[in-house]
Amino acid sequence: MTVLVGGVGELFQGDLDLGRLAVERLVAEPLGPGVLVEELHYGAVAVAQRLQELAPEALVLVAAVRRDRAPGAVTRRRVEPPQLDPAELQAAIGDAVVGYIHVDLVVEVAAALGALPGRTVAVEVEPARTAPGKPLSPAAEAGLEVALDVVRTELRRQPLLQLADELRPLVTGCRLAPSPALTAVHRLLDELHHVDRTGGWGATFALRDRLRLTIATEPASEGMDHRDWGLWWALVEELDRVQALEAVTARAVP
Repeated sequence: MTVLVGGVGELFQGDLDLGRLAVERLVAEPLGPGVLVEELHYGAVAVAQRLQELAPEALVLVAAVRRDRAPGAVTRRRVEPPQLDPAELQAAIGDAVVGYIHVDLVVEVAAALGALPGRTVAVEVEPARTAPGKPLSPAAEAGLEVALDVVRTELRRQPLLQLADELRPLVTGCRLAPSPALTAVHRLLDELHHVDRTGGWGATFALRDRLRLTIATEPASEGMDHRDWGLWWALVEELDRVQALEAVTARAVP
């Protein structure tokens, strides 16, 4: 699995340079196999071409973006491909050609060219000042630290969310007979869908425990094969792994 972390921003334009600075920090960290970290400060068409070249399964964009929030506020959002009419697409391509760069423009052009990964997340920091040649404001500095932690969390969760995506089509339809275990796995996958959209764990770990117990004590669904068993247990074990990692990370925060 390949995940691209891309810093988007306007170089040396005060807080709008945050994407580049995030990349400088992350590129030196051991983020795991399959994780690429790159600056995406060039035009959106070129970014889309780079995405076509790499074909990552997931994309995490980091940037300072004006959204009328409190300065330094950090937002994580799951990005859905926008539906642009021809006039909107032409305007987006025109902005991209002249070198305008913005997270929304990157998403619009990449989606229009079929290059936007199926799972795309934007981690945004509200800028406080955008004067050329100025360093990050104190608010953006604080926001950068939070944003980096959000990105690290996102990367820890990617294998789990990818596994959930692989499992969903195997438990839908009429292939498997109804059973308590099938109900439990459906509830867990629904909760993981919510995690992917909101970033919060909700009842995920309680539902994992229920699935583990149900698999161990209840009859299996008719029609299950070795692949089903392997993926169901892999989902439980991956949740164990992620929970342990997040507990260690939480203890490390002063």
